Amino acid sequence: MKQKIYDSVVFKLILAVVVIFIIMVLATMYLINRKQAMVIDGVIEDINANMENMDRSMVLFVDTTKVQSSSDFTIYLIFVMSVVIILGSLSFAFIIKKILSPLKKLQKKLGDVDIDKPESFENLIILDNTSSEIVELSHTFDKMLKKIYADYKRQKDFSSNVAHELRTPIAVMKSQLDVYRQKANDEDALKLLRVLDNNVNKLNGLVDAILSLRKKANLKLVDVNLDVLLDEIILDLEDKADSKDVEIITSDTNISLVTDDSLLQRLVFNIVDNAIKYNNPKGKVEISAKEDAKSVKIIIADTGLGISPADKDRIFELFYQIDPSRGQEGFGIGLSLSKTIADMLGAKIEITDNNPQGSIFTINIPKAL
Repeated sequence: MKQKIYDSVVFKLILAVVVIFIIMVLATMYLINRKQAMVIDGVIEDINANMENMDRSMVLFVDTTKVQSSSDFTIYLIFVMSVVIILGSLSFAFIIKKILSPLKKLQKKLGDVDIDKPESFENLIILDNTSSEIVELSHTFDKMLKKIYADYKRQKDFSSNVAHELRTPIAVMKSQLDVYRQKANDEDALKLLRVLDNNVNKLNGLVDAILSLRKKANLKLVDVNLDVLLDEIILDLEDKADSKDVEIITSDTNISLVTDDSLLQRLVFNIVDNAIKYNNPKGKVEISAKEDAKSVKIIIADTGLGISPADKDRIFELFYQIDPSRGQEGFGIGLSLSKTIADMLGAKIEITDNNPQGSIFTINIPKAL
């Protein structure tokens, strides 16, 4: 795009500075000359008044109160310059705001872009009839966002298609394992089937997690009773907790909030599941909650291995795993999915240490969206 000099932001600002400076100088000179003329006119009037009755001799009377002292003139000069500078600065600020107002419009349009809504990318941030730099910036942003969206959509479609395609062979493998389990009598064969079944279940969980991560549904807000929601989560996870020899402790909260119950349940489920998965034998997972006027805090404390400060900054990254030596149960998707859901619900997740051992996950969620 060919840039016109007179459309440049720099040119407009320089022109504004020059014009305002000239106006300020001219206004200052006019006011000072006007004041000087008033002083001289006053002196001349006094001279003429005292010379009306003179015959031969001339005596000049000058009333010193009519002649402005140098200090009075200095004060007046300072006052004039201050007023002119203030007015000039306000004028310059108004011009800058006017010239840069398209940037505010560009900022608002960028805020309206949603990567999961293709229609929000249709020439949303193209700006015309403004400074050439801002026009070029808007076109560059438009091209960049469209490239980002194209790459995002391609990767999203690929992962979703792969996950869907994997469902059928996983289901076939699981059914075949069930058939062989019924026929097998040898302990070694049963052990092999248990290993295969465990890995098939992990693969199936990975597929479900990928599909959940790629799906961004519209929020369905309902009145949620937190006690009921936690009871359902504990019921789903009690077998896993028993197998890991982990105790889940909770108490009645008597808290209700307006949110998407399925998303909130998935959010809390993932964190509690993670707390069980990486806990120690004979460990505990304590779930509690408290509220204030605007928000609810769901607190999940475990007695696991804990999380280092460096890992706390990366724990919500997709496929990030703290330490392979902790076990290969997870894929680094659960907490990333939890962070995605928390953003959708307007919630925040904080991680602190659970002294003397373990971690505390605090979900701060608004009572109403």
